[in-house]
Amino acid sequence: MTTSKSSILVVTGYCILAAGMLAFLTINGVPAPAAGTITTIGLLALGLLLPAAGMLELARHNDPPHPTLRKGLILQSLSLIGILIGLVVSYIASSLSGHQLAAVFIVPSGLAGLAGAIFISKQTRARQLIIGAALIAVGAALIPASDIAQYTYLMLGIDKNVYQDIGATIAACGCVVAAYSFFVLRSRTQAAAVSPDGISATP
Repeated sequence: MTTSKSSILVVTGYCILAAGMLAFLTINGVPAPAAGTITTIGLLALGLLLPAAGMLELARHNDPPHPTLRKGLILQSLSLIGILIGLVVSYIASSLSGHQLAAVFIVPSGLAGLAGAIFISKQTRARQLIIGAALIAVGAALIPASDIAQYTYLMLGIDKNVYQDIGATIAACGCVVAAYSFFVLRSRTQAAAVSPDGISATP
């Protein structure tokens, strides 16, 4: 897989993830047909796995090698996989301990993704990627956090679904920003291939 195709995979995956978060908004807290639930889960899984796979490929084909960039791409990919596991655990959880376990996956994964974005930004000057990673981390963390707050009676008078919808919206915005960031990086890479004065450090 070429670097260009890997970048497209990342951008496409983030767009699918944004669509999955928006689909989550439509079924959260309301009775939904099985097909709608399966479609939403499929979008979320695909939207998290595609960018992870794309970034791992970018890390492998990082030429010339840039250790900081490679570290950032690996952290970002592992972050997305961890968030996926956390969301799955949160979805099937039926107790406080289950939602706490989901948070154990999502919170560190979100922080790893933010650290990865910082490393990538240092090498490529794609500072907007930090914003995207932060929004995805905060949005994903709100989903199990709202369940935990409900179980511990920290959230009174407000439906937990409201906070989950806010979290999904924040994460969807982060996905759009992240997709744009990698689209810009891909454009810079193509420009660097044509001009010797381009930014060759981009993935």
